[in-house]
Amino acid sequence: MNWLRDERVRRALLEAVTIGIVAALTIYIAARAQAAGGLDLAFMQDRAGFGVGDQVLTDVSGRDSRWMAYLAGLMNTLRITVFGIALSMVVGFGVGIARLSSNWLAAKLAFGYVEFVRNMPLPVFVVFCYTAVVLRLPRIQESADILGLAYFSNRSVALPWLSFSDGAMAWGALVLAGILGAWAAHRVLAAREEDTGRPSYPTRAALGILVVAVVGGYVVTGMPATWNLPEVGRFQYTGGLQMSPEFFGLLLALSLFNAAFVAEIVRGAIASVPRGEREAAAALGLSPWQQLRLVVLPQALRVMLPPLATQAQNLAKMSSIAIVVAFPDLMNVGGTIINNSGEAIPVFILMTVTYFVLNLAIAVIFVGPQWRFSWSRGRRA
Repeated sequence: MNWLRDERVRRALLEAVTIGIVAALTIYIAARAQAAGGLDLAFMQDRAGFGVGDQVLTDVSGRDSRWMAYLAGLMNTLRITVFGIALSMVVGFGVGIARLSSNWLAAKLAFGYVEFVRNMPLPVFVVFCYTAVVLRLPRIQESADILGLAYFSNRSVALPWLSFSDGAMAWGALVLAGILGAWAAHRVLAAREEDTGRPSYPTRAALGILVVAVVGGYVVTGMPATWNLPEVGRFQYTGGLQMSPEFFGLLLALSLFNAAFVAEIVRGAIASVPRGEREAAAALGLSPWQQLRLVVLPQALRVMLPPLATQAQNLAKMSSIAIVVAFPDLMNVGGTIINNSGEAIPVFILMTVTYFVLNLAIAVIFVGPQWRFSWSRGRRA
């Protein structure tokens, strides 16, 4: 039974048992649902009878099918999840580092923000951000702006956005090839640096390849992208990327709420790095910023990745609170489909599978690199 002592074998067995339990539970639920009335999704091809939105990928009217309405709700959930995760990670990292700052004011402000937000119920915080922040913005005729490039009002938020023309697909293909080439170059040069001990500068090489692919591809394909700047109209903005007040309020609330938890994860991960590591870096003459960037954060990142993945999954599930501000996310649209079709069980199962796949994708994105590192390290050992 020596093979049971291998950590990789135990991990694989645990995952197999978990997958088996989930599969058995899924089969049981499907069988009960089939007995209760069937799982036929043919009704999803019928006319939706309600609209979802008029923005990119959500332009769905009542004449479209329920499938189109469902996909529009899914796209709204993905927009909230992707932008919310990005903003919350940026704010959370800043606040988490500030909590450990030697500056008394910065540390206390970060501590106050974390304690205030973490002890606030999420629905209350969403309503607060929507009513006390977004709806208090000026009218569209008196829009607040940033250098004439972005406009904010209680009607909408308009930001500069790219407008694509012929050649955009070719440019996208070149950018994708550059990303793959940068990733491959980084892996090869990093492995060479680890084996030889000589600097190979994998990050610089990867960035160079990516810049050449983006800029060179942009020029070669005839500059297929231009900035589309918003303009203020009488009753609405024209051009640019426009966000509804419901979307902006929900995004603001979820990002700030999730950032407080991310900040604590970052603070705990940084604090887990032995103090001697910083002292050794200081003895080598590194500045505090270099100590944090080159010594502390690379070690803390391995500790914080799993809880950060969990927090990102929480944000994806918390997006269902969108019904508080009447934003048509996946849960809101699914509930409307249930109301006008009467098919509750199939729609709930469909939403369950959708959220499961979404959270599984987030877990793979966050924890995948760490898992591969642990596997390769154990194999070398």
